[in-house]
Amino acid sequence: MQSSIDFGAISIHLDCSVNLVANNIKKLYPHYILEQNNSPNDYYISVKHGSGIRKYIRPQVVFEHDGDAPFKPVPENHAYASFEWGVNYVVSNFAQNYLSIHAGVVAKNDKAIIFPAPPGSGKSTLTTYLMAQKGWRLLSDEMSLLMPESREVTPLVKPVCLKNNSIDLARSWFPQTSFSTIATATVKGNVAHLSPPESSWQQRHRPALATAVIFPRYSPSKSMEIYKLDKNQAFMMLAENTINLTLQSQLGFNTLVELIENTLQFEVHYSDVEEVKDFIEQDLL
Repeated sequence: MQSSIDFGAISIHLDCSVNLVANNIKKLYPHYILEQNNSPNDYYISVKHGSGIRKYIRPQVVFEHDGDAPFKPVPENHAYASFEWGVNYVVSNFAQNYLSIHAGVVAKNDKAIIFPAPPGSGKSTLTTYLMAQKGWRLLSDEMSLLMPESREVTPLVKPVCLKNNSIDLARSWFPQTSFSTIATATVKGNVAHLSPPESSWQQRHRPALATAVIFPRYSPSKSMEIYKLDKNQAFMMLAENTINLTLQSQLGFNTLVELIENTLQFEVHYSDVEEVKDFIEQDLL
C-alpha cells in the first residue's frame, strides 16, 4: 500500500507492506483522505515486516520515519496500533510549528474545549462521547495543536485510540461506526481505534478557537465535582501536559499565557459523561 494521508494539520506519505495495517486504514479512513496526489507530504513513514527469520516465525513489524526506526519491532497483531502511535510520535517530535499539548480536543460551533490529561484520566472516553453528539466534532483525541501566540487549535483528525473497557462503551455509542481490529496485551492493555464521524473528517482543515480548558479526572461511581482553577494553577497544570514547551521556549510560554488569559479553566471529576456534556453546553458555550 502506497498512499498519502491527510490528517489536517499534517500529511504523510505511507509505504505499508503489512496487510493488517493496510486493511485497517482502508476500513477506518475515508477514501478521500487516502487519495494519491502529487503534493509534497510533510513526513514519510513506512510500516513493514522485520527481516530475517522474524519475517516467518512470530513475525514482527517495524515502524520507520524518514528511514529511522524510533521503536523496537512489535508483534504483528500490534502493528496497526503501532502505526497510529507512531504518527503521534512524529507529530509531537517534529511538528514544531505548533505548540503541542497532550490533550483531547472537541469543538461545537468552532468553539474548542481542550482536555489536557495524562493516560488513564478518561480524556479519550470523554472526547469520544462528545464527538458522537449532534453539532460536535473531533479535532484530536491525543494532541491539541495551537498556533503560536494564539488560542487557535488546528485539527489533527485521525482514529481515536480506545483502551480496555472504553472499547465496549464506544461500541454502544457508535453501533454503526468502523472499529479497528483489537491489539491485545499491548503496554496499554487491549487497544482498538474508532473512526471519527464524517463531519470531523470533512472539517479537518477548519480550526477552532479554544473557549475552555478542562482537566478531566474519571472517578467511577462518583457524582460530578467541578473546581474552577485560578490562572496560576491552570498554567502550571497545562505546562505539565505541554509536549514541546522547552523547545518552543519564549514562544511556547507566550502561547500558554495567551491560552490561559482568554479561556476558562476547570478540573472536573466525573463518572457520567452526559453530566460533563451538559456542564459544557450550558455554561461554557
